[in-house]
Amino acid sequence: MPEIASACRNPECEVATTGKCALNHELLDSCEEYGEAEADLDFGDDEVPDDRVEAAALTRLRSSDLLRPEQLWPLQKMVPTKTVALVGDFRAGKTTLISALYASFRKGPLAGFRFRSSRTLTAFAQRHHDALLLSKRNSPVTLRTSRQDGLGFFHLCLRNDASGDHNLLIADRSGETYADARSDTSLIGDLIELKLADRVCFLLDSARIADVEQRHSYKRAFKQQIHAFLDNGALSSSTVLEMVTTKLDKLTPQIEGRDLTKELADFEAATLAEFSDVSLTARRVCALPRANYGVGVVGLDKMLKSWLAPRAREYPGLIAAREPVRQLDRVFEYWSEV
Repeated sequence: MPEIASACRNPECEVATTGKCALNHELLDSCEEYGEAEADLDFGDDEVPDDRVEAAALTRLRSSDLLRPEQLWPLQKMVPTKTVALVGDFRAGKTTLISALYASFRKGPLAGFRFRSSRTLTAFAQRHHDALLLSKRNSPVTLRTSRQDGLGFFHLCLRNDASGDHNLLIADRSGETYADARSDTSLIGDLIELKLADRVCFLLDSARIADVEQRHSYKRAFKQQIHAFLDNGALSSSTVLEMVTTKLDKLTPQIEGRDLTKELADFEAATLAEFSDVSLTARRVCALPRANYGVGVVGLDKMLKSWLAPRAREYPGLIAAREPVRQLDRVFEYWSEV
């Protein structure tokens, strides 16, 4: 019984020769001294089999925070996407608009679309928290995007019974960055979301239109922003351009003898005329009424529907080469003779 001797750690035990435990255990496995030390035991291969590693990778959870530019390509490889870039000065209402869309789908369908999924639910919830009663704020607000946050994208997968699933990406960048690029056009090349966007929305803050002290400078800066992007090739020729007036709740019809609604309408018309060559369109929204709750939420449904509306594809026309040398290039001539 030589194998038993190495299994007992008690030097006085003669279980190897007598077969009896020194502590009178009938079952050797119940003896505390019987058995090899844990350090001497071979627990086998610690490496996880490849099939288990692959399964673990498939079940890894996403962070659900903002998507960074390098994370867009894996999504765009799998599904068609529509990308919208919201451009505006700080506190123009970009984050509020995004939060309002999220809040609307928490309640139910919007504009014929219902929520299906999102890869950025945590980011949506963080932006929307301060507009809830749980935040214990006196009035609903949304925290603006910081310059340090860089560029991120919100994601929504929405389903329409007639047209199926639609994946929407909304670019989020601080207003200070756009203001810097307006004054220093060398920075415009860093705004990669403009080239990626199917639609660029320039947010017009109606609260600043109503402010006597800053209305004139703000109007000039708003047009200058569009000119800066167009003149420096920041926008693709196929990109849809839109002027979105925000904060309608702060635009009272009359103030100090001024007809604010008419002033806004005149400025919108003048801006559309100035950029008529690029087919700029206009719309008005109110995402989070605070100054006048009676205004309510305005224009979100129409805006979303326009964002996700299908666009007609343009195919280049084929032009036959003039006096081609290769016979292959003369195929149009041969076809016309048939």
